Amino acid sequence: MGVPRAVLGLIVAASIVAACDGGPAGPFPDDAFALVVTRDLGLGNERILVTVSGPDGSRLASPDVDVSLRLSHGDHDPIDLDAEFIWAIPDVSGMYRAVAPLERPGLWFVEVIPAAGDPLEPAPMNVQADTLTPGLGESAPASDTVTLADAPLESITTDPEPDVRFYELSVAEAVTSGRPSVVVFATPRFCTSAVCGPTLELLRSMAPAFPEVNWVHVEVYTNLDDPENLELVSAVEEWGLPSEPWVFVVDAAGIVVGRFEGVVSEAEIAALIG
Repeated sequence: MGVPRAVLGLIVAASIVAACDGGPAGPFPDDAFALVVTRDLGLGNERILVTVSGPDGSRLASPDVDVSLRLSHGDHDPIDLDAEFIWAIPDVSGMYRAVAPLERPGLWFVEVIPAAGDPLEPAPMNVQADTLTPGLGESAPASDTVTLADAPLESITTDPEPDVRFYELSVAEAVTSGRPSVVVFATPRFCTSAVCGPTLELLRSMAPAFPEVNWVHVEVYTNLDDPENLELVSAVEEWGLPSEPWVFVVDAAGIVVGRFEGVVSEAEIAALIG
């Protein structure tokens, strides 16, 4: 997972340089810049997340600032999208979400356009022919993950308030059970994005209302009692995860019907399992 962080750092640096060449007038400061948070993008209708930051790392996206997004790729006509604000950490920071029809691989650019004010400098976004993680309509990998039948709770999760139902089934047992499943890959204690904990907390809050759904948390690392020697669990590689957290919704037939990188809302999950 070090590689994605390095790539992200390069993109942040490039965005800062672009922002310094001339800032926008409007609801964001002159030195604000856009950053595409979503990394694993393929062809088709893809969900993208875009944040707005300052050079000091401050997060400036707000539910009080309406924006749209404009996507461009080469000499093709730009695509204008409605965007919706979504909290990453409730009442602390968030970003803008949209669904983009991506028909060509390669380097795209995304402009954040406030309802009042000038657009931010375009931010780069890489689109691949195939995603690293399982795509919509694909079979969910039947990973043999650790459960409470194999190990004590404290050795298989860093969630400070774990719900035992998230550790009763392995991924393999869940996706072959004939019931819908929500699978979350997250590491609250060692998360590099700061949103693993909030994402897991959101899913824990939803679980009681959907008893017919399998809820599975996969801790990203093993050796949790030895932070200097953490190792990725095999399921991370089997699912092709480039970052954390990730949430997948799998239907009763074991097919991926929802894939959410980084941040997800209750409404997005409920629409697929409710």
